[in-house]
Amino acid sequence: MAKEHKKHADPKRLRSLLKLIKGKKILVVGDVGVDSYMMGKVERISPEAPVPVIHVQEERLKLGLAANVADNIQALGAHSLLVGVIGKDKAAEDMVKLLRDARARVGHLVEEPYRKTILKTRMVAQNQQLIRIDHESQREISQHTEDKVIAELRRLVPEADAIILEDYAKGMVTPTVAKTLFKLAKKHKKIVAVDPNLKTPSSLYKGATLLTPNTGEAEKLSGTKINCEASLKKAGHKILKATNAPAVIITRGKDGMAIFQKDGSVQLIPTFAKEVFDVSGAGDTVISVLTLCLSAGASLYEAAILANVAAGIEVSKPGTATVSTEEINRTL
Repeated sequence: MAKEHKKHADPKRLRSLLKLIKGKKILVVGDVGVDSYMMGKVERISPEAPVPVIHVQEERLKLGLAANVADNIQALGAHSLLVGVIGKDKAAEDMVKLLRDARARVGHLVEEPYRKTILKTRMVAQNQQLIRIDHESQREISQHTEDKVIAELRRLVPEADAIILEDYAKGMVTPTVAKTLFKLAKKHKKIVAVDPNLKTPSSLYKGATLLTPNTGEAEKLSGTKINCEASLKKAGHKILKATNAPAVIITRGKDGMAIFQKDGSVQLIPTFAKEVFDVSGAGDTVISVLTLCLSAGASLYEAAILANVAAGIEVSKPGTATVSTEEINRTL
């Protein structure tokens, strides 16, 4: 029978943890991309087809996928070491510029010339997303590129305070890359937080310290439909068993988070979101804050509380966004 623990976090202790994360180095490994937003107004229907005509008033580029995690880490006063694969195109140039603007290191990106850099373009009118256009390649990276990625991992794992693996199933996180990363992390005694993908078998994540699936990913990883508290707990424990991870945190949107640990304990945390504008990027914020806090000596519960507060702030902003320690402090 799972033990459900009810706890309270000390705000003074949480604030001290926010100070301790400053300057930490987090290795971020995974698929990287750029998010493009075209904002405007719709005032008529096209005479050519029954579709709205968007009068574009603003265009905005943001870091996406694992690059957004790196951006989150930089915004929290820490340092990101980003390992990802890009092409030789305009989107790659935009990503490098955005990373430099965020004061993040760019020298660990691996170029695969004939690969498309992931670009997601969203058309938004009157605060409503009308369509998303994706430019991407989903094939696995080449052997040559994989060797370059692994060389970066060997160089960076010893330097990092903790590691984040972001799997968007776009071809970078190959079984060899994942296995090598977990092996290096174990050798150098580094925690690895994994944001899994529902297209990837749970066996790929064996070696993770912590997994942070959302509800849909948790259902796929566990083979359990989550529709009540009992099925939620069943799914969490099945993922623990399948991956042999010490802990799993299922992020549940408006229902908050559920923490599962190997000792059988379960902790449910309600959401702190007061206003939800856009949920994109919330998972990136969660894993960034979780990992930083754990690297600073937080308990899993304390780290989850701070991550949940940060996610509540992030979803109140349009598009993928970052959160600062000052914003978290104000909310606390």
